[in-house]
Amino acid sequence: MLAAISRKPVDRIPTDIWATGEVWAKLHAHFGGSADIGQELHIDGFAGVGPEYIGPALPSVAADESVNFWGIRTRRIPHEGGAYDEQSFYPLAAAQEIDDLNRYAWPRADWFDYSGMRAKAQEACRMKALQCGYMAPFFFHNLLRGLEQSLIDPLVDPEFTHFLVGRVSEFFFEHHRRMFEACDGLIDVAQVTDDL
Repeated sequence: MLAAISRKPVDRIPTDIWATGEVWAKLHAHFGGSADIGQELHIDGFAGVGPEYIGPALPSVAADESVNFWGIRTRRIPHEGGAYDEQSFYPLAAAQEIDDLNRYAWPRADWFDYSGMRAKAQEACRMKALQCGYMAPFFFHNLLRGLEQSLIDPLVDPEFTHFLVGRVSEFFFEHHRRMFEACDGLIDVAQVTDDL
């Protein structure tokens, strides 16, 4: 991976893996519980770095639930062969107008401490390509409103949609600006993606 990013000859195609807990469990069962799966499968992967969350306390949730700083909640749903965290609460699902959006507690970059990132990045990038950041404004529109409503919003209320996606984008821009400044010259990859 590092060679490819540096535009040097590579000995194989760079690889990464994202997998569910069930897949990781099967890989560990196959190779042994303490096996380095990346090494066993010749997967390069990425090192990752991010800031520490220091914002408002997150609300308490049940043992099978989680909540993040957006107010998005998920619940662990079992299925044959495992379990997935499925979204169970969309914080802006009931919003009808821009005033409703203004009342929402939008995340702020000040909710994060970026001061320790550089040291972590310097250590992490010694052996792997370094990934930092994830931004997907319309996907977060989906997560905040629900998939169906977020697809209807641009058709029925473009001004509302523009404001919502604008607020999401403002947070992502400032959050990433601070991360990139903290790790200036060390980051190889940032995820800029969306589900349109």
